[in-house]
Amino acid sequence: MSKEKSKIFETVLSSPGMNQKCKINLVMSRQNVLLLGRLIEAGLLTKESSFEDEILQVLPKESTDEFKQIHEEILRKSELTEFYERLKLL
Repeated sequence: MSKEKSKIFETVLSSPGMNQKCKINLVMSRQNVLLLGRLIEAGLLTKESSFEDEILQVLPKESTDEFKQIHEEILRKSELTEFYERLKLL
């Protein structure tokens, strides 16, 4: 079943127009920015991912790179980059 899900998701990701950029404006609390940053990092940006997911395993490297940029941007725009890095050291 998981191979089927992976194939379906891979097909959806390669569909026409899926690489088209779209702008999303978010308004969220700094608390949620920290949580979103951690979710992105734990789910996609670390080699020892917190969970295994057959859909996330088919993401192309470009998507991971884009999520890394999003991760950095939300922390920077919320002025939480240094705070976040210090929290991770605890």
